[in-house]
Amino acid sequence: MNATAAAVERNPLDSLIARRIGVANKTLTRAAIEDYQLRAIQQTAAFARNKSPFYSKALSALPADWPRSLNQLARAPLTSPAEIAEHGHEFVCVPQSEISRVVTIDSSGTSGTPKRIFFTAEDQELALEFFAHGVACMASKGDRMLIALPGEREGSVGFQIARGVERAGVVPIPLGLSVEPAATLDRMDSEEATLLIGLPVQVLALALQHSEAAQRVFRRLHTIVLCSDHVADSLAHTIRHTTGCEIFEHYGSTEMGLGGGVDCRAHAGYHLREADLHFEIVSPQTGEPLAEGLLGEVVFTTLGRSGMPLIRYRTGDLARIIPGPCVCGSPLRRLDRVRNRVGALVIVGREGCVTISELDEALFSIPGLHNFDATLVPGSPKELRLGVYAPESNGSIAEEVERALYQLPAIGSNCAGGELRLTISFLNEPIPATGAKRKIEVRAQ
Repeated sequence: MNATAAAVERNPLDSLIARRIGVANKTLTRAAIEDYQLRAIQQTAAFARNKSPFYSKALSALPADWPRSLNQLARAPLTSPAEIAEHGHEFVCVPQSEISRVVTIDSSGTSGTPKRIFFTAEDQELALEFFAHGVACMASKGDRMLIALPGEREGSVGFQIARGVERAGVVPIPLGLSVEPAATLDRMDSEEATLLIGLPVQVLALALQHSEAAQRVFRRLHTIVLCSDHVADSLAHTIRHTTGCEIFEHYGSTEMGLGGGVDCRAHAGYHLREADLHFEIVSPQTGEPLAEGLLGEVVFTTLGRSGMPLIRYRTGDLARIIPGPCVCGSPLRRLDRVRNRVGALVIVGREGCVTISELDEALFSIPGLHNFDATLVPGSPKELRLGVYAPESNGSIAEEVERALYQLPAIGSNCAGGELRLTISFLNEPIPATGAKRKIEVRAQ
């Protein structure tokens, strides 16, 4: 449930954005933000035309003073992940000696060519500032944050979060992905963690432990941050109810420079990192801009990034900009929770489609269910195979899983019509932690 205005202090990100755009915090307005963003986009476009072989070609048909307004931004072509995979070095705008970090992202496309994202030290500094101010909303100096994210390599997401939260006086406790819940809880117990950041399903696995260590941990822990994948309402509710912690959510990606937005104590959308990124929502089919409140694909343009600036980059995430200001009083735009990805609709028969987020909402509300995977197998009928991990199940959970799935219209209708059948099996081991976004696997014909 969202907090009321009287109960919510203004988002601490505002002070960072105000300083970055050169205004006093009390005069941070939408007009001031948009004036800054227009100037920053103009500078980014001029820099990219001059330094990037890719954007020199991509923007060649536009006037030299493009854009004269934010409304003209849509005149530029969208940049796709495939173009980065195929022409990555053509995006780089500085000598190789100035690149301090290169991140390789495996592609899920047909070519399988990985994307490589290039950052200078100054580009990475922008994310550190964001993490330092973002954590201020949920933590105090002296808090201890367990970071259950990949952090072994310098510049990785866990590494950067650790460096950023240190600036806010928070003690980082790097862990890496939470592969063994019991071991993670023992670490949290011994380190006296008061905050936790991690992947939603891995945090759920921690919340569902019933050991003495878990009881001690959750008596001390006051805040959990979920990140790096979509968050089902049912999953967040289970974590909140089981642990008693306040739940925050972070939105970001490697292409954004890791940080994109984070919610405040109102928990009413991600406050966006508007000094470093300009966001749009466009039609996934046509690329046309959509008005606030309408669901579409999230697109962003980097502001002030020199290593590898991106102009109108397609994220593949489906979300909407929430109209109006937040009850905390911040003028920053807010992105609603990402529910699906472009192309995530899986056809399960003539009666419709289903997505992993729909499965998550239906299944994570079932007590004792820790995780599941889903695979669609072609045939006549098609087969939806679910591997369920519920280590303390008494057997009745299979009926609950089946009942929850049949309540989804596409699954219920196609099963009734003979187009689809369900196969539910129970796994003896946890589903391996990879850090990859959850999806329904579709077998080839």
